[in-house]
Amino acid sequence: MEKKKIMGCLGIIALFIIAIGIIMIVNPSIKTDGMKFKEEYEKLNDTIRESDGAKYNNVSIDAKNPIKYINAKEAIDIIKNKTGIIYFGANWCPWCRNAIEVLFESTKEKNLKTIYYLDMDSVRNIWEIKDGKLEKTTVEQEGYYELLEALDSVLSENTYTLKDNSGKVYDTKEKRIGMPLIIAVKDGKIIEKHSGTVKLKENQTKYSKLEQDQKEELLKNYNEMIDKIK
Repeated sequence: MEKKKIMGCLGIIALFIIAIGIIMIVNPSIKTDGMKFKEEYEKLNDTIRESDGAKYNNVSIDAKNPIKYINAKEAIDIIKNKTGIIYFGANWCPWCRNAIEVLFESTKEKNLKTIYYLDMDSVRNIWEIKDGKLEKTTVEQEGYYELLEALDSVLSENTYTLKDNSGKVYDTKEKRIGMPLIIAVKDGKIIEKHSGTVKLKENQTKYSKLEQDQKEELLKNYNEMIDKIK
């Protein structure tokens, strides 16, 4: 009797999985996190960044990548209670665009099924200088300041500053999460971090594709991070 119940449950689960697959084929508008991430990053390929007129570095991302989107509060929960790799970034960040393909190569090598992703555009605030004063023009997501506190040990001691056309510096008195920031968390403790990518060569800018030796250096760093949580 028990065997029949188990087989019945397995049959229901199999049918559910098949149904989900059919729905996604029939209705391609239903996107996985991996598909969403691919679209967000690849849509900037061959486009120009308005802020400095530079051409974005192109990326090619598999739709079956291990990205799982999270918000600020979910990131805090992982940092305080769980185990995993969290990637803090944004699709327009040239360092992020160089880092992500290498990070995905590392997850394949190490068979890591999930990378938690916090899109910094969705969470952090924006400050601007208006009439000689700092003004917050975009309000932070709920939990943002708690997140800064949770990440305090891996953030730079420098606070986030802005400079006007005359060179005058305005201090927000807040720390800032630089991008990309990738942290390894094990049992509610940050055990490793990697910010940025690798040192650029003389002929490179932040938009330059990483060369093979740079990719290997970055891959080694990511592999070591993943090893520490497995």
